[in-house]
Amino acid sequence: MRISIYSITHLLICLVVTCTALSSCDKALVFEENQQIKDYKWNYDDAKTFVAEIKDTTQHYNIYVSVRHSFQFEWRNTWVKITTTFPDGKSFEKRVNLVLSEPDGHWNGDCLGDNCDIQIPIQQNAVFPQPGKYSFKIAQDMRVNPLAAIKSVGVRIEKNVK
Repeated sequence: MRISIYSITHLLICLVVTCTALSSCDKALVFEENQQIKDYKWNYDDAKTFVAEIKDTTQHYNIYVSVRHSFQFEWRNTWVKITTTFPDGKSFEKRVNLVLSEPDGHWNGDCLGDNCDIQIPIQQNAVFPQPGKYSFKIAQDMRVNPLAAIKSVGVRIEKNVK
């Protein structure tokens, strides 16, 4: 069987288009980081800190907390404390309820194998008033310690593009 130059060129173009489509970046994404929870047991003293640099103070943003947990997580939700520190050093703390499942037990988010991944919006259409580095510290705030079956937690900030 003989392969023509046309066939090879066509194959290369298809390959480039496919690779470009698969690797295209999320243009709305500003910051995303996830941190593992040691032994899948989240202790009160194991707060996770994320530092995002925000340059555009005119843009509106959506802020999410990402959670990866196993099917063995025994609660429908988890409470967290989120401390946001501004570039000027001022900070505020907010207690947030992260709902992980429906009342019927169906997990929210994307589940595959023993992992469920969910991004929960904690603030939509947010404005960062100062350019610079913002710190987000997330600590578990449930009545049980450690909180078992939480595998990782993270923060995602994206531009609010309407």
